Amino acid sequence: MSAATTTPAVKSTSKGKEHQEYTEPAKKFSGVIKENYLNGVDFSFSILEQGMKVFNTQVDKMFDLEKECVTNVSEFYKDIPLANGNTKKVAGQFNKYIDIQKEQIKSTRSISEKLTKDAHTVTHGNVEKTFGLFGDYLDLFKVN
Repeated sequence: MSAATTTPAVKSTSKGKEHQEYTEPAKKFSGVIKENYLNGVDFSFSILEQGMKVFNTQVDKMFDLEKECVTNVSEFYKDIPLANGNTKKVAGQFNKYIDIQKEQIKSTRSISEKLTKDAHTVTHGNVEKTFGLFGDYLDLFKVN
């Protein structure tokens, strides 16, 4: 009877070694994959951020040109006498337009920066969870 009890113990030990032979390299390999995947995510988000910086620079230049154009037009209207004599009202409307544009640009930038930051954080969290679940899945094959 003691021979029967020692034989299963030997088998479970060999199964445990077999398990380790397969799961340990798989865990190490998945760690490398996870690290490379996270590096790829970081790289892609850094490219996105650089693209946003270029876009923001273009928007600033476009806004400056638009502002200059509106200033020139409003200066032009200041010199032309209108029938009702209310040239300041026309110039004021142009200034209001510039202020609205400035606020739109500001809110769009803050939304896009927040969205990018949140997407980066969520992506990192999802990768961590996915590879954590993969490790948990490999642990299910352990034989005691």
